[in-house]
Amino acid sequence: MVDAMYGCDNDTSVQRRMSRELHDVIIESDYRQIIQNPQIGAVIIATPVATHFDLARQALEHDKHVLLEKPLTSSMEDARALVKLAASRDLRLMVDHITVYSGVARKLKELIINDELGKILYFDAVRSNLGMLQYDVNVVWDLAIHEFAMLDYLLGELPVAVSGVGSAHHGPHEEIAHATLFYRNGAAAHVHVSWISPVRIRRMIIGGTKKMIVFDDTLDAEKVKLYDSGVGVSTGHEANRRDVTYRANGFRAVEYTSGEPMLAMLDEFFRSITEHRDPLTDGLAGMRMVGILSAVEKSMKDRGATISLD
Repeated sequence: MVDAMYGCDNDTSVQRRMSRELHDVIIESDYRQIIQNPQIGAVIIATPVATHFDLARQALEHDKHVLLEKPLTSSMEDARALVKLAASRDLRLMVDHITVYSGVARKLKELIINDELGKILYFDAVRSNLGMLQYDVNVVWDLAIHEFAMLDYLLGELPVAVSGVGSAHHGPHEEIAHATLFYRNGAAAHVHVSWISPVRIRRMIIGGTKKMIVFDDTLDAEKVKLYDSGVGVSTGHEANRRDVTYRANGFRAVEYTSGEPMLAMLDEFFRSITEHRDPLTDGLAGMRMVGILSAVEKSMKDRGATISLD
């Protein structure tokens, strides 16, 4: 394996820009020159999702470790095939679920593991902005996958069912959507995503029986707050009566390690190769996301029908 970096794009203007800005990168005009080069041991594929399966399959068949832009593939059948192929050739297959590699994600995981929040009751998230409309996927595949990947990382379990509703106004793909994920312990996750919002919102709320977390990525400071808030319910003295108490003891800002998630994600990819282990967001994680995305999309086509997940 040679110590060199290569780049490829079928747009000649992009090729010229890479040549100007990336002086240490060898630019190829045909991706096959990279995939078929036996001296290249790993590739990063950032292309439209419809091309993921074929490009990743070719790379794996030429003994390349593969890092794919999210989502892994556009279908469960293709996702399973890539996972199986990578395993059969002992190669690393990874997906760039970038939100998982943030300092916030690690801190939230730590709080949950340490039982700071108690039993997780609900998860509410909004990710909206004005643009960018995609031509090949709907807003769920483009944006909601960030929240789905975060849930997968934080909770460590798949939902048992999903539902979704959405609408399209400027083309065939839904531009605004609401998805609900149902979990075995009764918890529910609600995710709202939009390409046509007049304001940028990146907010997440995780409610537990002990405490609750609010993460607002649009703030300049104190983006993560831990609230000592909750509701208590006990049986009253009279039949069919419940006594409800509310706890609201304020909040404290939570410190977390800052850093560029993209660099952390790339570091994980290279370490998984040198350490010969599965990366954090491996092919199986990517396949789980494709399963959820496909089910939510199916539900949207059926006007919000609940879809069970195997």
